Formats: sequence, structure tokens, C-alpha cells
Amino acid sequence: MKIDSVTPDSALPDTPVLIKGEGLDAAETLYFGDRSVPFKVSGTGSIEASVPEGAGTVDVTVADGGDRSNSVSFTYLKVY
Repeated sequence: MKIDSVTPDSALPDTPVLIKGEGLDAAETLYFGDRSVPFKVSGTGSIEASVPEGAGTVDVTVADGGDRSNSVSFTYLKVY
């Protein structure tokens, strides 16, 4: 499994995101930092999810059991 992109790469919590890459249909868990997030596989190369609560910049990864993918950075936007 390999993540190529997270779109958008910065957003507020509850914003839908699309994660594209390779072999993502094998993903069992999606992580924003250390937080696991519910997701829907929408093909072998994409996952749809909503941004969880959080702050700052975190690594987005997927896992299939014990193996984790590479990470792609995601930045939480602040509400002013």
C-alpha cells in the first residue's frame, strides 16, 4: 500500500477528503496521526473519509494488520 495524495491536504474537521494511492483496497485502518478514522474504499486506488478532530500537522497513513504505508502530511485549519 502506498499513499500518493490527500485532497485537500489542509482542512477543518468534518471535511470530506479523498486519499489516492496504490493498493488502498487492502487497507484495514486509516490514521490521521495516531487517531483511527472510519473510511470507505472507493476503488483499488482511493479511500474516502472525513477529517477527524485535531490540530496542527499530522501524518496520514493506512495499515493492513501490522504493516503501515508511507505517510503524507495533512494540516488542520483553524477557525478564527
